[in-house]
Amino acid sequence: MSSTLPAFDASPEYYRHVAHGYDQITTTYDDVEAANWVGRRLRRVMQAALFRTFHPGQRVVEIGCGTGIEAIALAQRGVEVVATDLSEDMVRLVREKAAAKGLTNLHARALAAHEVGVLREEFGGGFDGAYSHGGVLNMDPGIEDVATGVARLIRPGGRFLCTVVNQTSLFEALFYPLVLRPRKGYRRLGRDIPIPITRHEGFRKYVVPTRFYSPRQFVRFFDDGFRLHRLEGLQILLPPWNLSDWIDRLDPLARAVEAIETRIADRRPFNSWGSIFLADLERRAP
Repeated sequence: MSSTLPAFDASPEYYRHVAHGYDQITTTYDDVEAANWVGRRLRRVMQAALFRTFHPGQRVVEIGCGTGIEAIALAQRGVEVVATDLSEDMVRLVREKAAAKGLTNLHARALAAHEVGVLREEFGGGFDGAYSHGGVLNMDPGIEDVATGVARLIRPGGRFLCTVVNQTSLFEALFYPLVLRPRKGYRRLGRDIPIPITRHEGFRKYVVPTRFYSPRQFVRFFDDGFRLHRLEGLQILLPPWNLSDWIDRLDPLARAVEAIETRIADRRPFNSWGSIFLADLERRAP
């Protein structure tokens, strides 16, 4: 795999590699990635933020919709959603799910994250917001184009909510030296890191070059069109998704730690120390 792995750049080869990986896990995603302890917790946090921010009658864009979990949840609450994903198989599945549930306010399109701006040609501007969950933006080398495209779509005052994999992780920095693997505790500081796209045994050797960002680095990409409304750290004291098995073994302790983390998640400096962060950006007036 490593000898044929494409470089992290905006080349057709790179995007084909990512799309092929997610095409393969379309039918297993809901039972693997969405089902583990960390995945469920991150989804609860993200959905709570989405439900607070977007309301019936509004129109939003999703970048990297996967199997449509968030898109369907919002559409069922009366929000019009244009869901996008690089994987055509994922998009096909979202359309099938929406049709089965009779959701006429959910539209799915096959687009890479950096292509989101083209939606203006079909749907116009004036979207009330956009969102992206699951570190999708870490896997698109065209992050500047994402920022430009989202700014083209969202009205002034609209919001862009996204979960992003952090360049640093307090948990990993503390945990890996204890298990005598100190270098792994700081691996995210490397420029591009190949990560597996799934925990599924059949596909976990399929890796994608990925770039991690600190909250400051990430927000800087969006400075021209957005201001930071809120920053929340996720998996600060709790393990990241690749170590979620530890939580299953230590469930009572994990729930106690979760309660503490929830209280400190949006406080400085803790909001910058999570394995993942949730950035809530507000569209500036032109």
